[in-house]
Parts: sequence; structure tokens; C-alpha cells
Amino acid sequence: MGPAGLKGEGHIFSVDVEEYFQVSAFDDHVRRGDWEQYPSRVDRCVQELLDALAESGASGTFFVVGWLASKRPHLVRMIADAGHEIASHSFWHRRVPNLDPAEFRSDARESKAILEDLSGKEVRGYRAPTFSIIPGFEWAFDVLLEEGYRYD
Repeated sequence: MGPAGLKGEGHIFSVDVEEYFQVSAFDDHVRRGDWEQYPSRVDRCVQELLDALAESGASGTFFVVGWLASKRPHLVRMIADAGHEIASHSFWHRRVPNLDPAEFRSDARESKAILEDLSGKEVRGYRAPTFSIIPGFEWAFDVLLEEGYRYD
């Protein structure tokens, strides 16, 4: 079974939970070492999504960046406590072509571990930053399976 909300009919809702400064388009302008200097905007956005989903009785899958989870653990708990699936959006939000298999494995493993610890639930899903498992990098699927992920 894939993401939460997939029950054979209807719609699937998923969202990437990341800060505005973590998008790959900013990689050349915003250093990872400076991330903590930027004001966070994610709490309000996640709360608005959770409220809208609760109002409509819908559930979804939230693909959370591990770094963000480490800095804002209450967000992961809030999403999980509201009954939504927690999935991984990597730890450092780095594109797969910029990593070798060992770096990718470490990143996927670290993200899964923190998200499972915070949510108290198994993390089965993974979404690569900017959908970056592209032709030539299919080895990433094998790594994900070996690390316990069940879908991308």
C-alpha cells in the first residue's frame, strides 16, 4: 500500500515539509551551515494544513526533511498525532545526483531514524528532493529498499 489516503478511490494528498530556504533552487545562494540563521515559517503553514485536513476529514502523507524534524520535533509529533503518515524527504534535502551511494544511504538512514523516533511509527515512504532519482541513479531505489523504505 502506498501513501496514506490511498484506499482504492478518491484522492491522495501529500505535502513536502521543508523550510522556504531549503529548496534546491537556493543551493548556490543559501549554505546549509546558515540554515539556522533564517526565520522559520513552517509551523504556521503546517498548522493551517492540519486544520484544513481535520475540517474535511481527510488524511495525507507528510514528507518531512530530517534536518527540519531535528530542529522542530513538535511538528512531526503534531502531524503524527493528527493521524497522518510521516514519510522522509531526506535529511539534508540534497539532490540524489549530488551524492554517492554511501552518502545517500547515510542521509536516508538518518532521516528515517529521527522521523521514526519522533513519530513513534514506521517510516515507509521516501520522496527525493526535487524528484531527483533520475535515469542513471536507479541504484537509489535499491538503497531505499535495503534501508527499510517501501515506496518512493
